[in-house]
Amino acid sequence: KVEKKAQESSAHRLCVASGCSGAMAPKAAAKVEKKIEKPDRDAFDKEMAQYQTDIEALQKKQQELTKKIEGRMGGKEEFQRKKDEFTSRMDELQEKIGALMAQKDTIFNEIKTTQNKGKDMKSELNNMKKSLGFNSVQEIDDAIADIEYKMWTETLTLKKEKEYIAQISQLRKRKPEFTVYANKEAEVQSFDTSGVGQMRASAAELTEKINALRDERRKVKEGRDKLVEERRAKQGDMPELFDEREGISKQLGAKIRERNAKRDEFYTAQREFNAKLQEEKAARWEKQKVERDVKNAEWEKSKLERQAEDGDEDLPFQDEINLVSQVMTYCKSLVKSEEKKEEKKTDTKFEVPEGSEMLVKKKDDDSLRVVVKGQKAKKGKAPEAAGKKKETGKFKHQLETLHLFGSVKLDPPLTADEIPALLEKLEGKLTELKTKQEDATKDLREKREEAKKKLAEAAANVEAAKKKLDSHVKAEKAKPAEEE
Repeated sequence: KVEKKAQESSAHRLCVASGCSGAMAPKAAAKVEKKIEKPDRDAFDKEMAQYQTDIEALQKKQQELTKKIEGRMGGKEEFQRKKDEFTSRMDELQEKIGALMAQKDTIFNEIKTTQNKGKDMKSELNNMKKSLGFNSVQEIDDAIADIEYKMWTETLTLKKEKEYIAQISQLRKRKPEFTVYANKEAEVQSFDTSGVGQMRASAAELTEKINALRDERRKVKEGRDKLVEERRAKQGDMPELFDEREGISKQLGAKIRERNAKRDEFYTAQREFNAKLQEEKAARWEKQKVERDVKNAEWEKSKLERQAEDGDEDLPFQDEINLVSQVMTYCKSLVKSEEKKEEKKTDTKFEVPEGSEMLVKKKDDDSLRVVVKGQKAKKGKAPEAAGKKKETGKFKHQLETLHLFGSVKLDPPLTADEIPALLEKLEGKLTELKTKQEDATKDLREKREEAKKKLAEAAANVEAAKKKLDSHVKAEKAKPAEEE
């Protein structure tokens, strides 16, 4: 009942927040559902069946033409065999031509490499000669002699003399370079280019072979073309049949594409319909989630309010304390009952007849014997003690009492001597329970203070959840108007 009442209250708050009455809400939902149009599966299946019938008719006509064409194409296997032979021979010749062309390219690459090497050596030699600045070592010696003559015959400043000395030093360093130049020049002159001619001759031979193979391949191709022309001449009006079959193939392809387009259109509409349903389901789930958030926030707030109240709540461990106290009270009552029994025991005076004497009791025997003088004392109890059972001094407990002692995990006392030790254990348990009660009460007070601090935050959460619910309801209410 409480749960049903909470649901009704939540539905009422939702309707009030959205500004609608109970009768208007179902109509709005029905209006939204009316906008969703489910694709007609039966009509789609009928349309697909018609397309399939048309396609099968075109395929049947195409197969009939194919059989007619095949019937007029006698000797096709022989024609295809000869054509494949021509093609295979052409491929074989082309493979040989390719191998010879690769050899020819290799030779030309070697020729080019050799020529480039000779050109590079000559270019390097010319650059070296230009960098020397002199044509021979004699020219360097003459230049040094001219500078020395100037130093001997002219009056020079110290700076000028240093310049002449530096020039002489540079000229002398140039002399070894002529040796390197001479060796390089000899290397260039001795470079062998005779292999280039032999390689050119080999390339020419390969060219002749390639041309011969190409001529042979051209003849083979002419034979294959002649075979194809003869085949076409024998077929007669076959091109018309081929054209007709080609036209049917195009119609068949167009029909299949049209069918596929219709099928894709149906499946797209079905996906959109399912997506719409999922969207509405997600909206309902979201609404339910928001409502649950409101309920949870209100429940959390009420829980914190109960925790923050300073009422007389049940103290922790109070039941255990009451139980131990009850057992202690019972044990103390046993002690008091034993004391009362001791007080009732008093000395009993007996009137002894003349000529008789009283005998005292032996050990634990409470019976008295009265013996007349001159007679032997008879063994046995006194007449008033006859029929009495011997007192054992042990306690007898009821079943509830045994269960009570079992609850505190102690054994019930059997004699009065066991009660003091038992009371001491009960006092220890009572002290331990009271300590736990104080600690738990302290924790309870701390939780109460913490709940008071969190109460404002919980109230804010409730308000935020309600605002979210109100905005969700308003958006849901505005959605049908937008669709209209």
